[in-house]
Amino acid sequence: MSSEIYDHLSILAAHLAQKLIESEKIDQFCKSPCDLAVICHDKKYINKELIGKMMFHIAEYGYLERRGEVFILEDNWRRVLPAKINSQNALRDINSYPIYLLQERIIKHFLELVRNETVKIDLKTLIYFLDTIDGSKGLQELSHEAVSTMNFSIKPKSILDLNYGLGYSAIQLATIFPTTDIYSINLNPLLKDAYEFTILRHQKPNLKSVSRYPSDVLNQIMREKVDMIFAFNPLGVKDHDVARVYGIANQVSNDKTRMISVMPFRDEPKNTIIPEWLGLCVEGLGNYIQYDTYKILLSQYGFELAPRENTSNVMHAKFVE
Repeated sequence: MSSEIYDHLSILAAHLAQKLIESEKIDQFCKSPCDLAVICHDKKYINKELIGKMMFHIAEYGYLERRGEVFILEDNWRRVLPAKINSQNALRDINSYPIYLLQERIIKHFLELVRNETVKIDLKTLIYFLDTIDGSKGLQELSHEAVSTMNFSIKPKSILDLNYGLGYSAIQLATIFPTTDIYSINLNPLLKDAYEFTILRHQKPNLKSVSRYPSDVLNQIMREKVDMIFAFNPLGVKDHDVARVYGIANQVSNDKTRMISVMPFRDEPKNTIIPEWLGLCVEGLGNYIQYDTYKILLSQYGFELAPRENTSNVMHAKFVE
């Protein structure tokens, strides 16, 4: 993220902090109108742990300064807070205004969640916001890192992309392997529209995509088999959906097929664009499961999982059945 965007977001974050103070009626903790001071473990908050994690995260990114269990606005914002409208217009000019809209929405839902722990941000809404931000392609960067681990002595003739997101992994595969047949199947109905929009926006001649299951595309590759399977889902899927991924993989594999899957483990659930506190505010995030669970599931569907490298959540497996 550029320093210009960051500076404007810092200004707008300070304004949102003031709004939080007013709505929660905690301005008695403020030394001046532009200060934010929050006691993380004040009894007035139902979810004390959640507000504490949010404040720690904001402080890490320089929006706030931590003094013990009190957080205040940094010194450079304390004297005169620049006008909100100026930063909003600047973000519009550089096509980054959706970042502020996301900030604003998160604060709104965060406060409601802190009060009653019932209202959460919809995962589909969150992903749509992220997809509109040119300078914040976290999911795309993560999928590109995973795709870049695919090293071959011989280029694969065909790759199946089992997609739970927006479709960027399919686009990246089609770009990296321009002479390979890429097949992509969207398995997340919540993101069907976003997936189809992404695929259409980045049309690739070697890519066939479908957002329904089962499909003619799947029937075709079940007969012909594929050399490589790529499954990317850093936000987590339910246990039965993980089994579904491996079930499909089993049907399209032969003894030469290799699979790369990106699934979060329970011991590192936030190795994504979603910070820990925000994960508690989002409705629809999947359950994180243990590494050994993946290993057992893979073996049940005919795959042998390679040894885990460090704490990476990129898993390499080969079909051995």
